[in-house]
This record gives sequence, C-alpha cells and structure tokens, in this order.
Amino acid sequence: MTERHLFVDLDGTLLGMDIDSFLPVYFERLGKFVGEAVRLPDFTQRFMAAVQAMLADRSEVVTNEEAFFSAFRQGLPDELFDRYYASFEAFYREVFPQLISHTRSIPGARRFIAAARRRGYRLTLATSPVFPLRAIVERLSWCGIGTDAFDRITCLENCHYVKPDRRYYEEVLAMAGCAPEGALMVGNDRRDDGGATAAGIPFIWVDGRYRRTGDPIGEPIWRDSMLGLARAMEEGNA
Repeated sequence: MTERHLFVDLDGTLLGMDIDSFLPVYFERLGKFVGEAVRLPDFTQRFMAAVQAMLADRSEVVTNEEAFFSAFRQGLPDELFDRYYASFEAFYREVFPQLISHTRSIPGARRFIAAARRRGYRLTLATSPVFPLRAIVERLSWCGIGTDAFDRITCLENCHYVKPDRRYYEEVLAMAGCAPEGALMVGNDRRDDGGATAAGIPFIWVDGRYRRTGDPIGEPIWRDSMLGLARAMEEGNA
C-alpha cells in the first residue's frame, strides 16, 4: 500500500493566531527578558540582524539555527554569548508559555489530525522553521495536540530553508521519503503554504478567520474551513 503524506501548517491552520499581532508581542517579551538578564543595549538590533541573516542564508549545509547563531554571536566574547544563550533557554521555559493568551483554538483542528491518523496518513508538522523545536512543541500543546500525532516536525534545528522557498518543501519531501504526488500541503497562507506547489505538492487552502491571501503562489486544489476539512476527512472524502 502506498503511503499518503500530509504536510500540515501550525500557526493560523491548527492554532488560531494572527501572526502579525503575535510577533510584536513575542519580540517585545523576548527583548525585555533577555535584555534584563544580560543587560546589553543592542540585543534587539543584534537579534533582528541575526533573523535577517538566517532568512537570507541559502546554504544546504548550514541549518537555520547555525545561520542565526553565527550571525548573532559576531563580536561577542564566548562568555557573553553563553549568557545570552542561557537566557534564550530560560525565556522559552518561563515566559513563552504565557503567550498562549494571544492565541485561540480553531474548530476542527484536533478532529482533522485525529481523523487523518485513523485514515492512515503520515503526518509532518510543516511549520516554517524559524522557531526552535521547544517553541513549536509549546504552541502545538496550545492546540491540545501532542507531538506523537506527527511523524516529524520541521524546526529551526533541522531545516536549511524557510517558507515559501521551494527548497524547504523539497527538504520536507526528503525527510518524509515521498514524492510530491504522494503528499498534500494543508495551510492557511496562500504564499507560504501555497509555495508547496512550486515543488509539485498539491495545496489545500484552509479558509477562515486566519486565512492569508497576500502574494499567492500556485492554486489550491481545495478550499475549506478546518472544520469542513475535518468532516471531509472523517467521512473519507479527503
């Protein structure tokens, strides 16, 4: 029997989140926590410069994590970088879980994942890998979904590209060990998730409150709310 694969986005797809509202809060909390822990005035500028360096990096041998920290630590003594790194770890442990208050549940999300597993799909949580794994696992818990629902999760540590780069999707295909025609990408963003079509992966657009329509790439083969998709999956129509 041929395996069927679902690549499923997280933010705005399984987890109710307006990313444009969430990110400023995230950056403000991170900057405050780390800045107070290490007390250097250039943290925000250094952090954002490292993010841009990571997004610009297109090396197939340098992970997103390596690209970020290579840029972040430039000019820092090892001892000071170690303090910064420890403060990052503490932030994700102590503060990041509080950001659940800026999200909400999406009707049908847990039903969709549970039904897909029952139907025999192999699932990849294909969230754009700009967050460390611990932050992705935390956000997944806000949906009430465990990591055991997924065969793999794309994250800062294991990927070399980000959405909507075609090579990100080729990397996900390689991780899953499947051909484009054996997979489906499910997501709310016509650009970031629609980018899967550039790698030959059919795209299902999750319509609803958190849909994102700017700069679309490709055309979806199906468009529905997450609740509608859950029902279709339960009824064997997906």
